[in-house]
Amino acid sequence: MPHPVVFRPRGGVILAVVAIVLCLAVLVSIVVTDGMLGLLAWGWPVIAIAWLAWLLYIRPSVTLTDGFIEVVNPVRTHRVPWGDVFDVESRYALTVTTHDKRTVRAWAAPAPGARQALSTRREDVRRAPGEGETHRPSDAEGTDSGDATALVLRGLEQYRRSGAPHLPGGTVSTWAIVPLLVTVALVAAAVVSLAQAVAHG
Repeated sequence: MPHPVVFRPRGGVILAVVAIVLCLAVLVSIVVTDGMLGLLAWGWPVIAIAWLAWLLYIRPSVTLTDGFIEVVNPVRTHRVPWGDVFDVESRYALTVTTHDKRTVRAWAAPAPGARQALSTRREDVRRAPGEGETHRPSDAEGTDSGDATALVLRGLEQYRRSGAPHLPGGTVSTWAIVPLLVTVALVAAAVVSLAQAVAHG
């Protein structure tokens, strides 16, 4: 794996970009109509929506390197060395289990919803990598969980074929302090803004 491989769900990114563009249009409209004072009074809920679109759909990712898997969720980041990977599955989302039974689920790679699962073809599931004959719709090609899980399984196979040892431990999880604080601040500002709007009727 000469270069890091980054997985993000394309559909989620597209939805987030559309939401952010619409929010920007609303903010411009507020400025044109009510000026900067209007923006300060009414813009916070719109800014919060744009921020949450980025936080929930653009920030999350799964990155594969020669040494580790990095799972970036909205407010937490997990770095799992290949040698600490015990199991990989996709039942609810791409899920990496470490040797000490810690589970790391990837926000960027959720399992398909019921409607998409019911429309999954057998051929899509049959081609999914991994051991055993039984695969779930969440393993299917074209699903976020299936595509991300396939990438991780191939990387894990490559690591193990290289003769690298199992090295239990070393997984690190950290809080994303800045995104967490910004989220709390923007949600609070949006709530205050909406409360004032209701109070002034």
